[in-house]
Amino acid sequence: MSLGERVRQRRQALKITQQELAQAIGMTPQHISAIEQGKWAPSITLLPKLAEELGASIDYLVSGKEGIITDTMAAIKADKRLKLKAKRALMALIEELRESAVSEKP
Repeated sequence: MSLGERVRQRRQALKITQQELAQAIGMTPQHISAIEQGKWAPSITLLPKLAEELGASIDYLVSGKEGIITDTMAAIKADKRLKLKAKRALMALIEELRESAVSEKP
């Protein structure tokens, strides 16, 4: 399986559109489409953003090998047992907690 196929597979598993993925990482839907079709490869700066948004490791996207995900948000996105609504609720809660922690620092 190619990098583009893994990107498409993860995106579809997360039930997000090319438009939504593109918006989240600051690209165009056409760029996402070209990556998924194998016409373009993501740049070194784009790859970490793409991996994070898809809840995958860079290693998985590039080689297909599963790795340990240490980022909380990526782990939530990657968990196939959680429904999309639960994932969004958990991620919103984590963001709120992070913002709260930053604003409480002296």
